[in-house]
Amino acid sequence: MAIATATLCLALFQQPAATPSAPAPLLDLHYGENEKQVLDLYLPAKKDFPTVVFTYGGGWHSGSGKSCTPIAEALRAHGYGCALLSHRLSPPDVWPAMIEDEARAFAWVHEHVAEHGGDPQRLFLMGHSSGAQLALLLASDARQLAPYHLAPKNVAGVVGLSTPLDLVPRGGTGYGDALMGGKGADVFRRDAETMRAASPLTYLSKELPPLLLVVGENDFPMLAGDAEDFAKRAGALGLDVGVVVAEGKDHMGVVRSLLDAHDPSAGAVFEFLDALAFPEAK
Repeated sequence: MAIATATLCLALFQQPAATPSAPAPLLDLHYGENEKQVLDLYLPAKKDFPTVVFTYGGGWHSGSGKSCTPIAEALRAHGYGCALLSHRLSPPDVWPAMIEDEARAFAWVHEHVAEHGGDPQRLFLMGHSSGAQLALLLASDARQLAPYHLAPKNVAGVVGLSTPLDLVPRGGTGYGDALMGGKGADVFRRDAETMRAASPLTYLSKELPPLLLVVGENDFPMLAGDAEDFAKRAGALGLDVGVVVAEGKDHMGVVRSLLDAHDPSAGAVFEFLDALAFPEAK
């Protein structure tokens, strides 16, 4: 079975109203020299705000962070800054270019967000699909942030939306098998060891920041089981990883749900973030 990886499209969203008093977003800020190494920074009206570094889902081969502008606006309306990350794509680039960009962008936000009123001690990672894999890998594999003198402890929390957690082919039923069944594995040179090294599950340890996994009831069939298995293994290490199964949601419905204030899965995401970002409100 091949997984069709689709980039989020603005047409799939109903644009939420921007907060009138919020500053204009800062667009196409370069965190690297490559034309793809840019991010858009959305700032709330208040100062000393937490920030979510959000990575879109495009199967590592298409799209840009601009496809998730409505997500940034929804986060900003909730009191969060949001850095919408774009990264290098395959082709022409191959792994590990994408995780290198994820790390470099996070380091850039950590260094510069205070200049715009944000709190660098309250930086969160969030992503959808391949973007969630990048977010989780950055938070679990300490080697990725080490060149910037940062570590997983510098991540306040992580939200993975429809996250590929285990990319290793495993006899026909795994996410990695689905990638091998189409062109999705090309970014990893169709090499099983490279896919293992790109799997967040490979680096699960007690150093993992607080984590919430959201998967759709009608999502890609292996993702819910992988999320439950990941949470179980984390529990054996003394970690509490939350898993939310979004009722009636498919792969794209999981991320769209963040724009519906009455959606239970969106409520779970903001409850998770708020408990970490605003503990004094508890």
